[in-house]
Amino acid sequence: MNKFSKIIGWVLGIIGIVLGVWCLSKGEASNEGPVNLLLRYSYFLLIAAVVILLGLALIMAAKNNPKSLIRALIILVGIAVLVGIAYALAPGSPAVSVSKQPSSALLKLTDTWLILVYILGGAAILSILFGVIRSAITKK
Repeated sequence: MNKFSKIIGWVLGIIGIVLGVWCLSKGEASNEGPVNLLLRYSYFLLIAAVVILLGLALIMAAKNNPKSLIRALIILVGIAVLVGIAYALAPGSPAVSVSKQPSSALLKLTDTWLILVYILGGAAILSILFGVIRSAITKK
């Protein structure tokens, strides 16, 4: 399993590098084809990573402790609610300084991912601060 994941990681990394170089080599603002392909590939990788991570978490929870499967499902529902809220809040605003606008669905999806990144980034910062404060208090 470890070799398989390494091979998949290398293949996806090489594909990402090739698409990135291709996108940057075009260099024309009027040619949005490579950029759209790179964005869609990024979305595909993000969705695949989330689905694989959640699937493995559920499988491991069921294997190690079947009672923890309920907790994992509750967390999964919480994540789905968070994504739903981010999607509902996403405005889908037009892109700035772009001659040909992407579709409204792509704009909405991009805004949804940005809102999720903001929420998760803020939660990460708060958890780091909470951890530092907690460790400072318990070490006294």
